[in-house]
Amino acid sequence: MLCQRLAEGTDAVRTTADVRALAETIVERVRAGVPLDDLTDDFDALEDRLLDAGHAAGLSSVRSYDRLPGAGDGHAVLAVLKCPGRSCTRVEPPDADPVPCLVHRRPMVTTRLRS
Repeated sequence: MLCQRLAEGTDAVRTTADVRALAETIVERVRAGVPLDDLTDDFDALEDRLLDAGHAAGLSSVRSYDRLPGAGDGHAVLAVLKCPGRSCTRVEPPDADPVPCLVHRRPMVTTRLRS
């Protein structure tokens, strides 16, 4: 997830010049409303640049996630924080500190889950 990779100050998406330039172009296009389906080639190129620079994870998330509160204790999670622009599938726990989406420059939004 690009927004998450951009949030990590030491991530290759931010620290490798040509990778960052392409990532910023993608972000600008997402902000302009370009559908994600129209950005497939851009994401493929970003993935290739990451791999060429020696980052074996490519564009995949490199962060491990904590278990969502309530997962596994018999109680369903009732809400999550999600992308404010509906551009990706990123979710965060609902009781997390305010989580910014660096692509849309807005906080993640609370979404109630149906059981």
